[in-house]
Amino acid sequence: MTSDEFQTNVSSPNTELFGRVTHWIRRSKSLSELLAAIAQEISAVLSCDRVKIYQFNPDETGTVVAEWICEQRLPSLLGLTFPANDIPPGARELFARTGARSIVNVAERRIGQTGIDSTAPDEIRYRPLNACHAEYLMAMGIQSSLVVPILQEGKLWGLFVIHHAEARSFSDAQVSALQMVVDLLTVAIAQYHLIEQARAKADRESTLRRISCLLHSLLTIELQAALETAVSAFAGSGGRLWVNATSLAVEHSPRNLKLPSACVRLFQCGSQPMAPRDERIETAEFVLLEEDSAWQDKFQSEQDAVWAIADLYQEPALQKFYPAFRSLKIRGVLILPLWYRRELLGYLTIFRDEIETEILWAGQISSDERQLYPRQSFKAWCESRRGQIQPWTAGDLELGCAIAHQFSSAIQQYETHQHVQKLNASLEIQVQERTARLQKATEQQHVLFSVVTNMRKSLQVEQICATATEELRRSLNVDRVCVYQFDLDRQYNTGQVIAENMVSGLSSVLGTRIEDYCFGERFATQYRHGRVSSISDVEALVIEPCYLAILERLAIRAHLIAPILRGDELWGLLCVHQCDRPRNWTEHEIQFVKQVAIQLTIGLEQAELLLQTQHQAQQIEATLHSLKHTQAQLIQTEKMSSLGRLVAGVAHEINNPVSFIHGNLNYLNHYVIDMLRLLDAYRAAYPEPRSEVIDLIESIDFEFVRQDLPKILASMQVGTERIREIVLSLRNFSRLDQAKMKPVDIHEGIESTLLILQHRLKPNGGDCSIEVIREYAELPPVECYAGQLNQVFMNLLSNAIDALETVENPTIRIRTKQVHDDRVLISIADNGCGISAQTQLRIFDPFFTTKPIGKGTGMGLAISHEVVVRDHQGSLNCHSEPGQGTEFWIEIPIRQSISA
Repeated sequence: MTSDEFQTNVSSPNTELFGRVTHWIRRSKSLSELLAAIAQEISAVLSCDRVKIYQFNPDETGTVVAEWICEQRLPSLLGLTFPANDIPPGARELFARTGARSIVNVAERRIGQTGIDSTAPDEIRYRPLNACHAEYLMAMGIQSSLVVPILQEGKLWGLFVIHHAEARSFSDAQVSALQMVVDLLTVAIAQYHLIEQARAKADRESTLRRISCLLHSLLTIELQAALETAVSAFAGSGGRLWVNATSLAVEHSPRNLKLPSACVRLFQCGSQPMAPRDERIETAEFVLLEEDSAWQDKFQSEQDAVWAIADLYQEPALQKFYPAFRSLKIRGVLILPLWYRRELLGYLTIFRDEIETEILWAGQISSDERQLYPRQSFKAWCESRRGQIQPWTAGDLELGCAIAHQFSSAIQQYETHQHVQKLNASLEIQVQERTARLQKATEQQHVLFSVVTNMRKSLQVEQICATATEELRRSLNVDRVCVYQFDLDRQYNTGQVIAENMVSGLSSVLGTRIEDYCFGERFATQYRHGRVSSISDVEALVIEPCYLAILERLAIRAHLIAPILRGDELWGLLCVHQCDRPRNWTEHEIQFVKQVAIQLTIGLEQAELLLQTQHQAQQIEATLHSLKHTQAQLIQTEKMSSLGRLVAGVAHEINNPVSFIHGNLNYLNHYVIDMLRLLDAYRAAYPEPRSEVIDLIESIDFEFVRQDLPKILASMQVGTERIREIVLSLRNFSRLDQAKMKPVDIHEGIESTLLILQHRLKPNGGDCSIEVIREYAELPPVECYAGQLNQVFMNLLSNAIDALETVENPTIRIRTKQVHDDRVLISIADNGCGISAQTQLRIFDPFFTTKPIGKGTGMGLAISHEVVVRDHQGSLNCHSEPGQGTEFWIEIPIRQSISA
C-alpha cells in the first residue's frame, strides 16, 4: 500500500492496517515479538527508513526495545541505551502531560507538535528547531522524524519514533493513523503487564504450594527442604531458619557456633556469614545473628513484619557483623519474623548477592557535565558495573510474608502434633500389644489359606513343597524352612531335603542326604502319632551326640519339626530353622507349623492321587491308541486279504475261458490253413469257375480275406497270451498260495505290482507318462511273505505316483542289489517335491498323513514299516529333501533263519 492509498483509507475503521495490528496483538506470544511486528508494519505503510520503539527505564534512561530498518538506509539502534539527558525533562513532562506528538524536519529547521491545545488536538503547531536538537539528529543521519508518546497509567512508558534519512512531511491523516496504532499498542502493553503480573502471582502461589507441601503434606516437617525452596524463590545465595522449638529433632548448626539453648534449631543453606579471623575474636564464641540485640529491638511487636535491607553495609544496626560478610558477595538481607498468635517462633533470613550489570550505550557517555554538546557518534559502547545491589520489590515482600506465615503455622502445628503424639504413645503401645497376637493369628490364617489355595492350584509335589516353605518362612520370619523326605524302605533312618526356602547368605541344604539311625529307633513312632518337636536353643540343651552332629552340620540354633504323614506312614518332616540366634517358639507358632504340616500332608495325598489318575489315564490312552492301531491294521489286512481273494477269483474266472480260447486257436489255425490249401487245389483243378462263383469271390474280396485271416488268428493268439500273463501277475500279487514264508523272486513281485499300477503309470488323459527305470541286480530267491511284501511295494509305488502328479518328466527309479552277502536292498525313488525333515520324523506314525481328507488314512507306511521290520526283521528308511525327491530303502535278510 502506498502513502496516498493509506491516506485515503485511514479514516475507515476497518482498514487493512488496523486489522493487521489487531492480528499481531492477538497472535504475539511476547511483548518484544509484538513490538517488532508493529514496527515492521508501520515501516511498510509509511515507507520510512527506521521505526523504533523506545522504552524508558526507572533511572530515566531509555532503551530501544524494537526496531525495523528499511534497506539498511540507517544504522541499527536495537538494544542500545540512551542517557536520560538525551530527552530533556521538559520534553518528557510534555509528552506525559499532554500526549503531544512531535514532527521534526531538519532541512526546514522546524519542529511541529500536535495535541498541545485541547481545543484543537489535531492541529500541528510549528516552531524553530533547536540547534542542538538538529545536530543530534544529523549525527544520527536523520532528516525528518515523527514521535508519538506511549503512556501507561498516566506515566510516560516510551516513545514510538519514525526516522527518515531524507526530508519529508507527515500528513494529519498519517499522524492520526499512527496515533491509532499507538493507542492499540498502549492497550496491548497494559494487557501484557497484567499477564506478567498474573504470571508472577502464579509463580508466587506455586512457590507457596511447594513450600506448603514440604511443611504440611508429609509425615515429617521438611524445614531444610522448605528453606532451600524459599531461597530459590527469591533467587538468593543463601538462607537461615532460626527456630525456637522443642520438638525439632534435626539440628543444622556451624561447628564454631554455640546455640544458646537446647530448644533452638538452626537450618542453613548456601552462603553464610563466617566468624572473622581476628586475634581479638578468635577465642570468643561467634554470636548468632538472630541472638543479637538488633533483632530483639527490631521485632518488639508483630507490626514490624519484615526487615528488608537492600544494602547491609548501609544498615548501621548490622555494623558489628560487617566482618562476617566481608569475604562474601552478600549485599541484600531479608529478615522475616515467624509470628504465631503473638508468639515469636523464630526468623527466616534470605541473603542476596551483589550483581554485575552491563549497559550497551549508544555512544560513549562522558561523566563531565561541561561536555554538553551533542554526541557525534552513536557507536555501541558497553559499560560494566560491579557491586550493584538488588532492591527488594513489593512482590518480594508480599511473597516473604506469605512464606513466613507458612513456616510459622507449620512449626506450630508440628509442635502441637508432637505433643499429641506423646500423649497417645502409651495408649498406642497398649493397643498394639493387645492386637499383635490377634493380627499374628489372622496373618497365619491368611498364610494357611494361601498355602492351601496354591497347593490346590498345582497338585505337584515339588510345587506344593515350594509354596509351603516359602509362605511359612515369610510368615514366621525365620532363616530356613525345608521339607525332608524319608527313603521308601520305611526304616526312617535315611532321606534327603527335597524343598527349601531360606534367607540370602545362608548355606543351602537342598538335596542333602541325612543318615540318623537314632531317629528310626527312638523317635519315628512318636512322630507317626503327631509329635511336634521344638528347641529354643540348641546350646542350652543336652542332646544326643548323633542328633547334635546333624544340627551342627546344618548350622541350626533353634528349630521346630512337625511330621508329614501319608496314611499311617511317616512320609517326611517339615523343618523350621533359626540359625543366627536362639528363639523362643510361641504356642501360636507351634500350632501354626502343625497346621501347615497337616495341609501339606493333605496336599501330598492329593498330588499322589493325581499322579495315579494321570498314570491310569496315560495307560488308557496308550491302550486306546494301540487298539486303534491294531484295528486299522486288521482292517487294512482284511482289505488286502479280500483284495487278494478277489484278484485270485477274477484271475481264475478269466483264466478258464482264456485257456479254452488260447488252446483252440491252434486247432483253428490248422483248420484255416487246410481250408486255404483246399481252395488252392480247387482253383488249380478248375481254373475257370462258373460266373456265380466269380461273383461271390469278388463280393467277399477273397484275396484280402485269404491274406488277413492268418494275421487275425496270430493277433488273437498274442492277445490271449497277454491275458494269461496278466492273470499270472494277479495271482503272483495275491500269493494266496504262498501265505507262509517261502523263497520268491523279488523282481517278479515288483513287476506284478507295476503291471497292476500300469493304468496310473500311463494315463489315457493328457498327463505325462511316468518313466520307470529298472536297475535290477542278480538276486537269489528271498524268503518272505510274498503277499505282505507286494503290499509294501504297492504302498511305496502308489505314494511315489501321487508325489509325481505335478512334476514335469516324472520318473520312478527301482534299484535292487545284494548287500553283506546275506541281505537284499530294494530302493524306490522318485523325483517329486520331496518331504520336509519335520514330516520325516512322523512319516511312519499310524494315522499320520499329509494328504487331503478322504485321500489317505495314514496307515499305508505304518503297516509297511511293521511288515518290513516286525515280520521280516528288516529296515525301512526314508531319505528326502524338499525339491529333490524321495527315496525309500527296504533292506531284508535273504534267509529269515539267519536274522532269527
